[in-house]
Amino acid sequence: MDKSPPLSMAPAEGVPLYQQVANELIAAIRAGTYPVGSLLPTENELCDRFAVSRYTVREALRQLTKLGLVSRRQGSGTQVAAAAPAPAYSQSMRSLSELFQYAQETVYTIDRVDRVTADEELAFVLGGRPGRAWLRLEGVRRGRDGRPICRTLVYVHPDYAAIEAEVRGHHGPIYQLIEARCGVTVREVRQEIAAEPMGREVAERLGQKPGACALRIVRRYVGDNDKPVEVSINHHPAEGFSYTMRLKREELG
Repeated sequence: MDKSPPLSMAPAEGVPLYQQVANELIAAIRAGTYPVGSLLPTENELCDRFAVSRYTVREALRQLTKLGLVSRRQGSGTQVAAAAPAPAYSQSMRSLSELFQYAQETVYTIDRVDRVTADEELAFVLGGRPGRAWLRLEGVRRGRDGRPICRTLVYVHPDYAAIEAEVRGHHGPIYQLIEARCGVTVREVRQEIAAEPMGREVAERLGQKPGACALRIVRRYVGDNDKPVEVSINHHPAEGFSYTMRLKREELG
């Protein structure tokens, strides 16, 4: 049981109360007060310790979970998982040029190249017709520090599958290789984001546990006449990843 004396969490301008509690706990973890593998005090004990509500404590613990400092399991308490926050990856997209810059600044390591015939379900995702054989690339996209950002499947439209012989030695975005070799231009990228649990294969590639939450980002690269050029399916670990967009209001008439 936590024997520490109560703390008075005086409001700090611009800093929410839950963040003040989170900061105190982060400092305690870093100082070794709560070593890796140990349990934090219970929610009730933390409420008493900081003289705050259960909601405030839960939100503070959620912040620590997002940072990878603790893991929470119902009935088992809150266990310290790391002594320092895990590095987070933030992706910001406001235009096609920023999306293409992202592809330039990260490294897509291709582990497998094959061809897959699209059934009705896959054809629906890819925006093509069932029965056609797409070139499929499977690998992991990594940051400059080598840390995995996401597991990525790239499907190349059958009309442009001739790039197969060059993809393994290509170090830039796949769409650039398609444009250079096939004489097409990507005019638009359509993006869908959804949350889903990781399957075993994806989890293993990203060093996560099966069933952990992932953000599934599907990008459809479209050329002239609304024709799909390439489709990528990306799974990002939900923890340690953020995605931001900035939307401006259209001009009023």
